[in-house]
Amino acid sequence: MTYPKRFLSFIYVWKNNIFVIITVCIFYFYFHQSLLSYYKNFNQSLFFYYKNFNQSSLLILLYTHNRSIKTRNNICKGSRNGGHVVNFEKCPKKCEFSCQIEDFKRRSPRAVLFFGEDFYWSFKLTDQDRSSFKQRWIFWSWEAPINHPEYTQSRLTFNWTMTYRQDSDIVHDYGRYIPRNLSHTIRDHQAIDFYLSRKNNQSTFDVENEFKIRENKILWIVSNCNTRTKRHKIAAELSKYFSINQFGRCSSLNKEKKQLSSQDFEQKLFKYKFYLAFENANCQDYITEKAFYNALVHGSIPIVLGSNENNYKNILPPNSFIHIEHFKNLQDLADELTNITENLDVFKSYHQWRVNYRLIVWPSNYFIDNVFCNLCIKLYEDEKQKSYENFREWLNKCK
Repeated sequence: MTYPKRFLSFIYVWKNNIFVIITVCIFYFYFHQSLLSYYKNFNQSLFFYYKNFNQSSLLILLYTHNRSIKTRNNICKGSRNGGHVVNFEKCPKKCEFSCQIEDFKRRSPRAVLFFGEDFYWSFKLTDQDRSSFKQRWIFWSWEAPINHPEYTQSRLTFNWTMTYRQDSDIVHDYGRYIPRNLSHTIRDHQAIDFYLSRKNNQSTFDVENEFKIRENKILWIVSNCNTRTKRHKIAAELSKYFSINQFGRCSSLNKEKKQLSSQDFEQKLFKYKFYLAFENANCQDYITEKAFYNALVHGSIPIVLGSNENNYKNILPPNSFIHIEHFKNLQDLADELTNITENLDVFKSYHQWRVNYRLIVWPSNYFIDNVFCNLCIKLYEDEKQKSYENFREWLNKCK
C-alpha cells in the first residue's frame, strides 16, 4: 500500500519529536486544570464575599483574646465567671461577636479586633492575611499608650481605632453624660443613674443631706505605683493644706498599704465630699473611671490631674470637677475646697448638672453593648477604604 507523501511526512515528524509533543500535551493539560481551578476558587470566593456582605448579620472577631486576661474574662467567657457577653439584641443593625480565632479563616469576619495589651505577645499574622478588601482591622484599647509601649510595636496596618480618644473611629471611653430627657436609643442604652440604688435605694441626689453627712476631706485610692505624672508629689504637697485620706497598695500618705476589698472600696467612695482623680498619664482625652465612676457616680467632686482643663470640660458634665491647673498654687486650691465645705450654695453648684444630666459609665454591660453596637452600625455604613499609615504618631499623643 502506498501512502501519500504528506502523511509520511507527518509520521516522520511524529517519530522524531514524540518527546516534545508529549511534553506540550502534558503542559497544556495541567495549565488547563490550573486555570479551571483558579476560576472555580475565584467564583467561590466572590460568592462567599457577596453572601457575607448581604448576610443577615456581620461577624466581629476578637482575635487576641486568648492572651488578655481582661478581655478573656470580661467578654469572651461571659456570665460563666461574672463577665459579659456582647449583646446586639437591641442594636438596630445585626452583628454577632466571636472569640474563636478559628473563625478568622472559617467565617471571614467583617471586623477583626486586636486588643492593645495583647501586643506583649507576638502572633503570626500579617497584612496579607486579610480575607477581603472590606475586612476592617481595628486597634482596641482603653489604656494610655505611654504606659504600654508595646502598643506602638505592632507592624499591622489598622483600618480603624476603638479607644478612649474622642477622635477614634469608634469611641470606647470610660463614661459620658446625656440629657435626662433624652429618649433611650441604642446609642445610650439604659443610662445608669449616677447615684446608684446601692445607697439606701435612692434614685435622686439629696444635695443638702449629702452636704451634712459627707466628710470634709479628700479621698484618694491609688493602686498604680509607677506613673509618669507627679501625682504622689502633688498629693503630698496638697495634704499640707487640706486633709487627704489615702488608701490602696501604693498609698504614700498612709502606712497601711493594702488593697481594699470591693465592699470597703464602695463604702469609702460614698463618704467624702471630694475624690482625688489623678490620672497615671497625661494623654489626650484620657479621663478614666477615677473621675467618672469613683467620683461622679458616687456623689463626690473629682479633683483632676491629667489632660488639660479644656479637655475635661469637653468630656465631663459642666461644672462637675476641679482642675488643679485652674489654680496658681495648691494653697489656692485648698482655699477653694474649704469654701465648698463651708458654703452649701457653692457645694450645690458642683452638683447642679445632676438635675439635667445623667451618666453612663464603663464597665456597665449597657456601656459595652453600646460601644459594640456603634461598631456594628459603622460596619454597615462603611463605604470608604481607610487605614492609619502613621498609627504610632496618632496613638501616642501623651506628655
